[in-house]
Amino acid sequence: MLDALGDRFLLLIQGLISGNLKRAAALAEEMHRRTGGSHPGIMSQTLIEEMAQAQAFKSSLINLPSVVPGLGTIVSFSLVGVENFYLLDQSVTLVLALCLIHGKDIEDRAAIEDFTVKIIGEVFGVTNQETGGDSRSITREYISRLLPMKYFTRGVDQGMRRVLRRLVPIKNRSRLLPMGIGLGSSAVGAYDTIVHVGQATLRRLAALPDARPAVSGR
Repeated sequence: MLDALGDRFLLLIQGLISGNLKRAAALAEEMHRRTGGSHPGIMSQTLIEEMAQAQAFKSSLINLPSVVPGLGTIVSFSLVGVENFYLLDQSVTLVLALCLIHGKDIEDRAAIEDFTVKIIGEVFGVTNQETGGDSRSITREYISRLLPMKYFTRGVDQGMRRVLRRLVPIKNRSRLLPMGIGLGSSAVGAYDTIVHVGQATLRRLAALPDARPAVSGR
C-alpha cells in the first residue's frame, strides 16, 4: 500500500513539474528583467524571498477557517492536504525557476524529477544531502512519515489554541491571541520551508548539467 501511495505521490510531483514549467520560465525571465541580468545569486535570493513571503501569506489564508472554535477544528484537518499541495506546488516551481536562472538543463525530465524529489526529501526531513536515496523510497517515506506528522502537529496546534482560550481572560482583544499564534505558526512554517527549498536547490545545482546552447537555424 505504501508503495502505491508513494507512486501516486511521485506522479503528483511529475504533474507539478509539467504544470509549472511555463510559470517557472516566466519567473526566471522576470528576475532577469527586473535585475537587468545581474548575478544569478542575487536573482536567486530575491526570488526565494518573494516566493517564501507569498507562500506564508497563502498558508495564513488557507488556515484562516481553523480559528473558528468547534467547526474550525474539523475544517482545519481537512485543509492539511490543501495546504500541503500548495506548499509542494510552490516548492517545485521554485526549484525549476532557480535551475533556469542558473542555466541548468531541465529538458531531461527524468533527471529534473529525480533532482526535485531529492530536494523535497531533504527539506521535509525524509532524507539528507549525504544519504541521498532513490525517488521511490523518498516518496514512500514522505507518505508514511511526514503526512501523519502534519496531522499530529495540527492536532497539537488546535489543542494549544483551546488551552490559550481558557488561560487568557476573554476581554478586550485577548480572544485574538490564539488566532494570531495559530496563523503566525502556519505562516512561519511555510516561509521557512520555501527558504529551505531554495537553499537546498542552490547547494545541489552542481548535480545538474548546464543547458545546451540553442542551435541557430540556417
